[in-house]
This record gives sequence, C-alpha cells and structure tokens, in this order.
Amino acid sequence: MLFDLDDTLYDRKLAQEKTTEFIIRQFPHVFNAFETDRIVEAYIESDLITSEEYDAGAPSEGQRKRRSRLFLELLGIKDDLTDAIAEIYVREYPTINTPKPGAVKLVNELSKRFPVGIVSNGLPDVQYRKLDTIGLRNVFSCIVLSEEIGIRKPDPRIFHRAAGLLNLQPSECLHVGDSYRSDVIGAKNSGMLSCWLKHEQSAATDESIKPDIVISSLIELSELI
Repeated sequence: MLFDLDDTLYDRKLAQEKTTEFIIRQFPHVFNAFETDRIVEAYIESDLITSEEYDAGAPSEGQRKRRSRLFLELLGIKDDLTDAIAEIYVREYPTINTPKPGAVKLVNELSKRFPVGIVSNGLPDVQYRKLDTIGLRNVFSCIVLSEEIGIRKPDPRIFHRAAGLLNLQPSECLHVGDSYRSDVIGAKNSGMLSCWLKHEQSAATDESIKPDIVISSLIELSELI
C-alpha cells in the first residue's frame, strides 16, 4: 500500500500557516503593518504559484527562493529578506507536527497487515524530516522521492519503482493521494488501484480516468480496509 505525503498524510497547508506565523515573529518590524491572515494568505499564494510551476516541469533548484521572493512581492515588501525567509522555512517547516487526522494510526495499523510505502514529489531534506516529525519514517518499507530518483508523479515509473521495492506488482498496490493529476492519474496509468483523498476544493482533472475509491478523510479509509 502506497501513500502520497503532502496533504495526504502531512497537513502541508496547516504547517505552512504555522511556519509563516513563526517568520512574522522573527521580523515584526517588517510585517507589523499587515494583518496576520493577509500575510499567511500571501505565503500560501506564493506556494501555490511555485508548486504549479514545479508540477509543470520547472526545476526544483531555486524554487524556495522564488517562493520567498513572490511572497514578499505580493505584500509589496522589498525582497531583501528573500534568502533569510527561505532558510527559516526550510529549517522550521518540516518540524511542525501536523499529521492529517487519522494518518498516524492508519499507517501504523496497516503496516501490521501490508507492506507500506511513500511516493512523493518533493525534496529529501524536508520530506524525510516531516516523516520523522510525525513519527512515521521507520514504519515505511520504502520511501520514493522524486528528487532522489529524477522522476516525478504522475510518471508511472515512480510508482513502478515503489512497487518493485515492496516486491509487488503494480496491480497488487493501492495508492492513496490527494492530487488528481499526480496521484489518481499517475497511479491508474501505472496499473495500480487508486484511492483519491478528495479535499473540499478538489476537482477531477480527467473524467476518463477515475479513482477506485474516493474518501474525504483518512478515517474513512481505515473503516474500508
């Protein structure tokens, strides 16, 4: 059984909100003219923009600084703090303990019955630390990260790599993830079963490819398996 990490097992948005609040406290003289909600909103927007660029094939190198620069630009603040904010983010963000509801219990229970693994588009220096933070790193039999193997979801090869590490055929695997494009389409095109963790604002991006299971929370999945 395979899982996506961000916004599937780890609440990325909540962790970013908390990290942004930490950044505000480090530079009160810079952000005191803004409401906290506006600052957090700007950071989330900058992350959305750079994440979409990444998903479209942009290199990961320089992405963090670009996100910090965009964040400051959206607030109309000079970009002198770009490097400092990027460094704080990388240091603090993966230490925020924000697992999705039910995630830790579900993975621990499933690992007693099935081999479990991670398939994630992300940078190793933060992805491994997030798994450490929520206490699940050592539970997984395999952790496959796009930036370690040079293949990103939805490319079927990253899913095949994970299945191989679990000594399973793709058809024997169920992949759970929140992104329709990266997770549902990627898993189905690789020959796996797909469970879509559908968030409130999520939408299908290809009606010709459908998940096998649709859930709105991991707690639902624990009741199904």
